[in-house]
Amino acid sequence: MLLSKKGAALLQVLLVTAVLAGIASLMLRATISRSTVSRQTRRIVSSQVLVDSCAAEVNVFWGAKIPVVFARDVKQCIMYCKSGDVTNDCIDSEKVTQYTCQPKTYNGTGYTVKATMSGNDGNCRITYEVQSASTL
Repeated sequence: MLLSKKGAALLQVLLVTAVLAGIASLMLRATISRSTVSRQTRRIVSSQVLVDSCAAEVNVFWGAKIPVVFARDVKQCIMYCKSGDVTNDCIDSEKVTQYTCQPKTYNGTGYTVKATMSGNDGNCRITYEVQSASTL
């Protein structure tokens, strides 16, 4: 009889341990999930802040152009022409389609955003890429 009471007590301890381990596992899963989502959201927001900053810089760069140069560059979907000639179309060897924005520091780490223009005949698209963003 004494032996079965010890077995019942051991079974109860094992059952309570299994229930507590299950609860702890569920809590840990929920906590890890929340921290992962939080980290991803922070990374997306940080990248968007950097891209918005570069887009503002590109807008200032484009806003400073005279109308003739602006029209020529949009027609050719280029950032600028190396020659500086405002009357003629830019030759292929002098077309610049990428612009590297000023480096920004975010949370103590420096990042650079590169704007790239593509397309043709005025159907232009600017894409932004965050450089050195492995720790963002």
